[in-house]
Amino acid sequence: MENVISQRELENKKLAKQTAEEGIVLLQNRNATLPIKNKTVALYGSGAFATVKGGTGSGDVNQRNMVSILDGLESHGFTVTTKAWLNRLNRYYQKEKQSHDEKLKDDPLALLAPAFKFNDPEVGEFEDSLTGIYVISRSSGENYDRKNETGDFKLTDNELSNIKRMSEYYTNSILLLNVGGVIDTSFIDECPLLDSVVLVSQLGMTTGDAVADIIDGTTTPSGKLTDTWAYSYDDYPTSENFGMENPKYVEGIYVGYRYFDSFNVKPRYEFGYGLSYADFYLKAQKVNVNEKKIKLSVNVENTGNKYSGREVVQVYVSKPQTGILTSYQDLICYEKTAVLRPNAQQKLDFEINTSDLSVFDDELGAYVLVPGTYLLRVGNSSRNTKVVASFKLDEKVILEKVNPLMKPETDPTVFTENKVELENVTDVPRFILKANNFPETEFIQYQEKSDVTTFINDEDPLPGKGLDEVVEQVRNAAGKTLDDVNNGDVELAEFVASLSTKQLVDLVEGQLSTKENSVVGISSDILPGAAGQTGMIDHKGVPALVMADGPAGIRIEPVFERNGQTVTHYATAWPIGTALAQTWNKSLVKKVGFAIGREMVEFGVDLWLAPGMNIHRDPLGGRNFEYFAEDPYLSGTIAASETKGVQDHHTIGVTLKHFIGNNQESFRNSGDSLIGEQALREIYLRNFEIAVKLGQPVAMMTSYNQVNGTFSGANFELLTNILRDEWHFKGLVMTDWFSSADPKESMHAGNDLIMPGNSKEDLLCAASDFGPEFDDQGNIKIKEELDIKTKGIKKTEMWNDFVLDSDGDVLVKVRVDSNSNLNKQIQTWVYTGEAQIVDDDHVLLTGKWKDNNTLYLGDLQKSAINILRTVLKLKFS
Repeated sequence: MENVISQRELENKKLAKQTAEEGIVLLQNRNATLPIKNKTVALYGSGAFATVKGGTGSGDVNQRNMVSILDGLESHGFTVTTKAWLNRLNRYYQKEKQSHDEKLKDDPLALLAPAFKFNDPEVGEFEDSLTGIYVISRSSGENYDRKNETGDFKLTDNELSNIKRMSEYYTNSILLLNVGGVIDTSFIDECPLLDSVVLVSQLGMTTGDAVADIIDGTTTPSGKLTDTWAYSYDDYPTSENFGMENPKYVEGIYVGYRYFDSFNVKPRYEFGYGLSYADFYLKAQKVNVNEKKIKLSVNVENTGNKYSGREVVQVYVSKPQTGILTSYQDLICYEKTAVLRPNAQQKLDFEINTSDLSVFDDELGAYVLVPGTYLLRVGNSSRNTKVVASFKLDEKVILEKVNPLMKPETDPTVFTENKVELENVTDVPRFILKANNFPETEFIQYQEKSDVTTFINDEDPLPGKGLDEVVEQVRNAAGKTLDDVNNGDVELAEFVASLSTKQLVDLVEGQLSTKENSVVGISSDILPGAAGQTGMIDHKGVPALVMADGPAGIRIEPVFERNGQTVTHYATAWPIGTALAQTWNKSLVKKVGFAIGREMVEFGVDLWLAPGMNIHRDPLGGRNFEYFAEDPYLSGTIAASETKGVQDHHTIGVTLKHFIGNNQESFRNSGDSLIGEQALREIYLRNFEIAVKLGQPVAMMTSYNQVNGTFSGANFELLTNILRDEWHFKGLVMTDWFSSADPKESMHAGNDLIMPGNSKEDLLCAASDFGPEFDDQGNIKIKEELDIKTKGIKKTEMWNDFVLDSDGDVLVKVRVDSNSNLNKQIQTWVYTGEAQIVDDDHVLLTGKWKDNNTLYLGDLQKSAINILRTVLKLKFS
């Protein structure tokens, strides 16, 4: 295949640039310094040439090229007077980075290593120019949280000195923040002459082009923050309960702006904040509230006389303050205008389900509407809203009754009282709602954890212990294929009943790559560089599903050989998840999703391991850049939009992750997130619920961590009772790679697929008497696997269900040559009667099977059915 830039690449690059521009947030613009007209600038900071496109880890993308901020400015007609200084610094930077990369070249977990950090030197002399620009860059990634230290959350002494002196030297001074999340902003107070601060974020492969268009005014910034930027890290209620092995979510529902608003803590930059070159005036024109809908129209006018721009209208509600915890206000809707010319206007219409204003009453175990007065607010940030209507509910309404699920032994919530009272507003439209006019309470029908259904077509004995099993006799489907299921000739239950235990295990476990590089992020034989694939059963007509990482694009090898030809699959590196959400533009994000789906179809990817959508609980979360926001409504709706875009291609699907409570990287493989029931329901489950109900994702990925004592990947209440019974999810659930959850428990809990597929023996032993495994020479097989916790190689002799016992009735013939690791043990076994010498190279071992057949075939079949439904949806549609 000829290595030329495809039309798809060109179109995606254009869309990526538009998305990047809309995700940039203008934080400060004193003296209307931006946009600048004089394109001669002095540019400083290693981020100018080593611009960070996104975070590290499995979310990295192999794109064709990357436009740095320096490249972007020069290609847009800027003259950079510090080019020689930057070139010298770049040489030193590359030397340091090469040394860093050299140390990791043989590390099997290099993909999860901490991001390379470079400390900018102090600027000796400033070059002449009217405008000085400094770039601060930070990178974080999977497996490591950020730190409240200089060079990470805080600026280094050199950076602060350089920025302060730059702002004093140049007539115009601009600071560009090329960061993936919140950083300390105390430099604002220490640099009083600093004119403009721009949150560039990490914008993928077109970062430099987008920045140049914002700086020269080609595009007016319209991004809004998706996190609260505090004056100090200590202002966050999570600061003392983050990063430990078992973090207590003491803040409860008061996450992000909910805390700052409810406890009267002033932030530096509030949630939803973002400046523009244009000026906008918002006015609510029409409001109507009843028991079903809240309808609202808002007129937006660009009152400026010079710049066109876009505004985001944000709708919040303040709920009555009763015995049930509520925050001062919650985001309930938002819309972004079109580009409005000076003096142009646009009317935005909002329609909100009244039931969406529910809170979780943990005493009743129900979602309720509390009685009292509600205030409807409209504005362009959480700290700049105006009450436009009020409505009063006469009595409590119980909307949905649920079971007490995932409750902690002790609720860790400490913040239990809102400190800011709601104002009394009289000069707005008022409405009265009657509890009697709401529908009757909905009661959820739950599956019992003790139940399992097994389909059989013969009378063979069944494994399993301790559960209430229902056995259903079905037609014998021997000889039938999945195509027969697709044609309606065979039911899925009949098909799975025809599969052997080994075939079922091959389906519910991923297929590890046969190559030596089958580590995190690389475990597919079908598509080089893909994250993994499901098992296939050729003679049953079951194909594999190929999965590729995200969420900033498709992660696969960009160039590889196939059938003697060179294949090029350069993917688009899109803005990080946080920057996507900073656009506050659902239709644009849906277009991004569709473009990603187009690449998936072209490359041969069936499931995209994205969107990532955990809540930004704390600004030091190492993987926050992959996720969207501190707010569940914004997170859920952005994820749903991206999901819809991808799945408009009906042969592919997304995988929402990481479900649930993965709000830090420290101790992520074993830690226990201790979360109160109301916080779980209203914050950490809520965004996934919105995305599932609005987007109908094909798949979900469980998180590594425990929540309230149970691993997410083996939590029946989470994966069956909540996800399937309450939310009616119909898709596939998989673990994250090398999950610590018990694979047997995962099968019963509703985790259908274990990735990447390194625990098949555990399931085979639990569902059958599975004997020892031998290598090609007949020696006992040694399983080598990567231990994520220790970062070492774990070696296990594959005896499986077989246990030595001189009184046993099971005989196993084992080869013992001169190189066998069993040589030292044979003599002891012969003396104890557990071994008999057959010849020079073989011994006969006497033993028995472990009494451990606790896994029901029905659990394997249930998981296989969900996997096969997905295969049918994506491969046979």
